[in-house]
Amino acid sequence: MRKIYVCMMFLFLGLCMNAQTKNDSYKFKEHQVDNFINEVYGDQAQKLVFSNQKRYQTLRKLIVERMQIVRQSEIRGKKYPKITDEGMLNTYNKNLKHDGFNKTTFNPLKYNLQFFDIAARAYRIDNTEYLLIIQPQPKLQN
Repeated sequence: MRKIYVCMMFLFLGLCMNAQTKNDSYKFKEHQVDNFINEVYGDQAQKLVFSNQKRYQTLRKLIVERMQIVRQSEIRGKKYPKITDEGMLNTYNKNLKHDGFNKTTFNPLKYNLQFFDIAARAYRIDNTEYLLIIQPQPKLQN
């Protein structure tokens, strides 16, 4: 009986450790920034973003440091706005379209979201269990 108890304990411990190491969030990478900007701004990217170092650094920090995708099932009574309900930011590239979701290629800049709000924002990525979380912009120090 003791052997069964010990085996069950190790099995349970193994399952607990596996559950804790499961990573259900995704942070965007440095190498994605330029691709996201080029996709959204099209032939205006150089003029509007890349030639303006401050604007480029602001977008880079937004994507790499303040955004992440988190797996979060719907919670009863808790509703997040759908990302597609916010509309597309297609001012510079009229060919932007909603793509099927893949967290490694998903471009959050394509959507007309509140990127520079003082509060954190969360948007449901349509037809998925994933949320796009945007952390608030840090206050500037004088």
